[in-house]
Amino acid sequence: MKALYITLIVALFTFAGFKAEAQKNIRIKKSEFKISEDQEFKDAWKNVKKGNRRYRINKKGAYLQALEYYTKAYEYNEDHAGLNLKIGIAYMNTHSKYKALKYIDNAYYINPNLPDVLLYRAMAYQYSHDFKKAIIDYEDYLNALSTQQKQKKKMLIDKKIEECQNGIELQKSPVRCFIDNLGEGVNSSEPEYSPVFFLEDSILYFTSRRENTTGGRLNPADMKYYEDVYMSRAKNGVWGQAEQMGKPINTKHNDAAVDISPEGRELCVYRGYKGYGNLFNSQYKNGKWGHMNKLNRINKRRFKESSVSVTKDSLTLYFVSNRKNKLGGKQDIWYSYRTQDGGHWQRPEPLNKANSKYDEETVEISSDGRTLYFSSKGHNSIGGYDIFKIYRNDDGTWTDPENVGYPINTADDDVFFMLTPQENIGYFAADRPDSYGDKDIYQVVFLGPEKPTFVSEGAADEDIAYFMKPTTESDIEKPVNIVIIQLSLVKGVVTDAFTGNPIKAMLELTDNSTGKIIKSIETYPATGSYTVPLPPGKEYALTCGAPDYFFHSENFVIADTAIHMVIQKDIQLQPMGIGAKIVLNNVFFDTGKSILRPESYPELQRIIDIMKQFPRLKLEISGHTDNQGNDASNMKLSQNRAQAVVDYIVSQGITIDKIVAQGYGESQPRADNKTKEGRQLNRRVEAKILDN
Repeated sequence: MKALYITLIVALFTFAGFKAEAQKNIRIKKSEFKISEDQEFKDAWKNVKKGNRRYRINKKGAYLQALEYYTKAYEYNEDHAGLNLKIGIAYMNTHSKYKALKYIDNAYYINPNLPDVLLYRAMAYQYSHDFKKAIIDYEDYLNALSTQQKQKKKMLIDKKIEECQNGIELQKSPVRCFIDNLGEGVNSSEPEYSPVFFLEDSILYFTSRRENTTGGRLNPADMKYYEDVYMSRAKNGVWGQAEQMGKPINTKHNDAAVDISPEGRELCVYRGYKGYGNLFNSQYKNGKWGHMNKLNRINKRRFKESSVSVTKDSLTLYFVSNRKNKLGGKQDIWYSYRTQDGGHWQRPEPLNKANSKYDEETVEISSDGRTLYFSSKGHNSIGGYDIFKIYRNDDGTWTDPENVGYPINTADDDVFFMLTPQENIGYFAADRPDSYGDKDIYQVVFLGPEKPTFVSEGAADEDIAYFMKPTTESDIEKPVNIVIIQLSLVKGVVTDAFTGNPIKAMLELTDNSTGKIIKSIETYPATGSYTVPLPPGKEYALTCGAPDYFFHSENFVIADTAIHMVIQKDIQLQPMGIGAKIVLNNVFFDTGKSILRPESYPELQRIIDIMKQFPRLKLEISGHTDNQGNDASNMKLSQNRAQAVVDYIVSQGITIDKIVAQGYGESQPRADNKTKEGRQLNRRVEAKILDN
C-alpha cells in the first residue's frame, strides 16, 4: 500500500526545526546596498522591497516569489551580505536547497557577524552532503552562543550534528543502485509524489499539485495548488503524459493517491482540508470509479490519518496519525487488525519499534507482509525524512529500524517509498538537482551485493548490472557464462558559461577504441542535469552541444577495477561569439609528433559541421605545449600540430581563408607545469572564434 503526502501539516518538509530563524530581521540597508544613484539602483531597490514582502510571509511558495525579486536585485549588487543571506535562506525553503551554499558562504565572508549566518552555512553544507564542514560550523555556532541561547538551541544543534555523523557513516558504504527520474510524462515543475502502481496493466497513480488541479485554487498553508490524483500508463518502458483523474476521485481541496488493491479495482484516496484529513475508498465498476466511501474505525474526527498501507491479505493495516503517543513525535506509525468476522478494524496500537521521539511519515508494507518501509526524522537519519525499514520476525516482533542507505536517502526529505513484488525495483519521491522543478518521483534499481563468479572478458555495452547469455537447445547442458558488469555513473549539469543558466543540451559518449557512439542523451531542460551509466575498462570521449553554443569535449578512462564509481562532470558551454574558444580534448597526437591519430577525426568533424552551419565563421586553431624541452622546439611542435588540424579540416571542404593555424608553444599555460596533471592540461589544441 502506498503512503501519502500531507500538505497541511506545517512541520512536514520544513527545514528541521529552524524555519522560525528565517524570520529574524536580516536588514538590507538602502545606503549600504546603493552603488550609484541611477535608474539601475532604483529598479534594484524596488526588487529588494518586493522580495522582502514575500520573504516575511515565511511560506514555501512565497520564498520562491521572493527569489524572483532578490535575484534581480543581486544582478545590481552581488556584494551585499544581507541580500546574499536572504537568497540563501530562501533557497533552503524551496526544492533547490543545494543552491543555498553559494550565497550563504558569500554572506559569511562579507560579514561573518550577520545573525545566525554560521548556522545557515552549516545547514547548507549539510544539504550539500559536506557533512564534515557542516559539523565544524554547527559546533562553532553552538560555542559562540550565550548560555541562555545555548540552553534553547543545544538539543536542535546536537540533532543536526548527529545527522551529519550518520551521513558520514552511510557514505562509507553507499547502496549499489541506479536512481532515475521517471521523466516528464509523470513529473513537472510542480510537486509529484505518492506513487501507487497497478503493475499488471503498467498504470501509475500519483499525486501532483499542478496549475490544472480541480478548482485551480492555492492552498494558503504553503502557497501551492491543492492536491489532485493523476494517472500515467507505461509503454515500451516510458511513462506517458499524465492524465487528471477527475470526479469523483478529485475535488476542489486536497485529494491524494494512497493505495490500490492487487486486482486494481479499489483505490484509496486521502482527502484533507483546513488541517483535517480522512481516508476514502472508491470501487472501479462498469468502466468508472464509484462514490468515495470513508474508511471507518481508522478515521477519527480529532486526528489526522495521513498515510495507510494494508497487507495483501487485508488483515493488517498500518497508518500514520497525529493521535497522542508517549514517544513524543507529532506523527507516529500505528497498526490495526481486522476482527475475526472481517467486519471492521480493531482499536489501533502504536508500532513503537518504528516510532521515535521525532516525526514519522509514509508507510508501505511489502507484498509478503514481513517488511515495513517508512520515513522518519529520527533514528539515524542524515537530515529531513529518511526512508527506513523494519522486519517482522516469526514470533511477531520487529527488528530495529535500518536506514535504507545513501544515495537513496539524502539530507533533504526522501519519502513515499514503495517496492515492487520482485523487490529489486523501488519508487520514491524526493527533491534532487535533476528534478523538473520540485519534488519528483524516482525509480531506484537495486544491484544487490557483489557476487564472486566467473567474469567474462566479453563486451560490456549494456545498461544493466549483469546479464546471462541465453541458452539454446544445442548447448543447454553447457556451463552458463555469467557476465558481471560493474557499471559506473557519469553525471553532471550543463550550464551557460556566462549566466550559469541550465541548458537543454545533447551529450554523446564514444568508445575511443572503436569510434562507436555508445550513448546519446539529452539533459533535463529545467536543470541542465544528466546521468548516464557506463561499463568500466574503456576510454571514453564525451562531447556536449546545444544550438548557438560552441561544443565542449573531453576524454576520460574508467578503469577495469572501477566498482560503481560516480564521476561528476559539470559542463559550461560558451555562446557562439567572437573570442569564444574551446579545448579540443579529443584531438590526439603521439608523444613529440604532429601526425593526427585517427581517433581525432570525430572531434574535428564537429568543427567542420559547425563551420558549414555558420559559413561566416572564421576560426583560429592553436597549438600549446608544456614547458618540457626547449622553447624553440615547443614552438615548432605546437605550430606543426595546429597546422595538421587545419590541413585535415581544409581537406574536408573548408576553405583556407576560414581557418588559420597558430602555435603558442609553452607561452599560454592553463595549469602549473610542476605537476604531471598540470602538464597534461597544458598540452592541448584549441579552437577560437575570430569572426562570425
